[in-house]
Amino acid sequence: MRVDSDRWGINDVVARYFSAVDRRDWPRLRSCFTEDVEGVYEGVRVAGGVEAIMAFFEGRSAHRFPLEIVNLRVATHFMGNHIAVVDGDRASAETYALAHLVDEPPSGPRMRTRGLRYLDELVKVDGQWLIRRREHVLDWMRLDDVLDYSGK
Repeated sequence: MRVDSDRWGINDVVARYFSAVDRRDWPRLRSCFTEDVEGVYEGVRVAGGVEAIMAFFEGRSAHRFPLEIVNLRVATHFMGNHIAVVDGDRASAETYALAHLVDEPPSGPRMRTRGLRYLDELVKVDGQWLIRRREHVLDWMRLDDVLDYSGK
């Protein structure tokens, strides 16, 4: 059934996005987006296509992520609820996620756990679902000391 395979393809691109961000695998991350992608990250609008969004992720942009991250050591995103609505070769999706970020400011390692939602507009290009617009919404966040950290 096409709708099921489309939903699977949409789920796959969202999962690849999280995996690429966690591993800082920039070529893989780039493969998740259309050439004309636009993002909104906690109110920071990143427009100008895939080059602009990749510069944002790689820290080469005038746009800055609102959260201060000092020497990020580990990032782990877990996907939760995921709803996709398919309309031909276009779709919208909402994905809940938990992000666990360990960074290391001078005071020592700390972990932020963040409750997030991703609101996506996707298109099917050459049989593959890609993100055309992504809004990253922070619902809540907590800060904890890191009790056991391997320092990888």
